[in-house]
Amino acid sequence: MTIQALATVRTWFTQAYQRFSALPFLFILIAIEVYFYANGKAHFENWSSTYGQLITVYLMMTIIFLLWAGRRTQEQLKKPIKDSAFAFVLFFIGTYIVLYIVSQSGFISTGTTLPRGMFWQTVMMQICVVATSEELMFRGVLLEYTGIIVSSILFAIWHSYAYQIIWYQLDLATLNYGAIIFAFVMGIILAYVAKRREWGLPASIGIHAAYNLVVVGAFIT
Repeated sequence: MTIQALATVRTWFTQAYQRFSALPFLFILIAIEVYFYANGKAHFENWSSTYGQLITVYLMMTIIFLLWAGRRTQEQLKKPIKDSAFAFVLFFIGTYIVLYIVSQSGFISTGTTLPRGMFWQTVMMQICVVATSEELMFRGVLLEYTGIIVSSILFAIWHSYAYQIIWYQLDLATLNYGAIIFAFVMGIILAYVAKRREWGLPASIGIHAAYNLVVVGAFIT
């Protein structure tokens, strides 16, 4: 039993190394997460210890992806980096344009415009930490093992916790069940995009990051 357990652990770490080698940006992602965990208070005027706890969770999501990414995700890791970058940029820009138009109509609520000194760190936080880690976890791991509906439900449950911490801090609309239902619907959309072989995780990360940045007011004046 012990030998089998050791063999399983060895297999996990071997797979993690292979995924890490195939997707070098994960090293940068982890470094950024650790940096914000240690220096968040210096960059964000409303930083609290609870934000540090969130960063820890995002770091755990990245590690779980390294160990348990599904077979479909492993195939995506073999795609050329330029293709992944193109998918991210295309969906990021497309999503931003759509959301900007929608936000001007007042259909969705956005946070107050961020102070000039908090812009770039917010962009880094939302793209490199929040959006990427959540997509790696919910679409890179859970989607493979639980399917679209269950992974989207778990995505909504996670946001019922995250919204209570972040939305109130950023002076956004009061948390309600509609926001959680919307997170569930977003989870389904992101899962559909991530499952498409020609789009994959880079595209879902682009959509997720653009949405988050619009909602917190980084790109809306």
